[in-house]
Amino acid sequence: MFDPVFSKILVAYDGSEASDRALDSAAKMAAMFKGEIIIITVVPRVSMPIISTGEMSYMELGAETYQEKLIEAYSLALEKAKEEMKEHYPQIKIEAILKEGRPSELIVAEADLKGASLIVMGSRGIGGISGWILGSTSRKVVDHCTKPILIVK
Repeated sequence: MFDPVFSKILVAYDGSEASDRALDSAAKMAAMFKGEIIIITVVPRVSMPIISTGEMSYMELGAETYQEKLIEAYSLALEKAKEEMKEHYPQIKIEAILKEGRPSELIVAEADLKGASLIVMGSRGIGGISGWILGSTSRKVVDHCTKPILIVK
């Protein structure tokens, strides 16, 4: 039985152009290797300072509402990506997962849990001081994962 190297590809997806390119590259590889794709979207948790007047914390209410809207937006982007992949690559098994938390940690954990043979991610090209201070999700995944990783620009 043929067991291709990249038979189960996990794609980190956030709705950006870079993640669209990553998903497209992963789909082409999955089609070539007769594999499957797991699309993971991780909604980062909102961290806002809380201003309290003693009676009510206004920023807390704002952060909760913002987080809900963020989850909704990411969920819609994930569902749209999944449907487009099914339409263009009907022969590929596609699974979509939405998580909430630290993207780099959850991408690595899900790749391990699902037995992914490759992780594909887009790169937005954050470099220089901003990239050094903030770090990037792709950099953190590379630093903490032992699986093959393809960064698509």
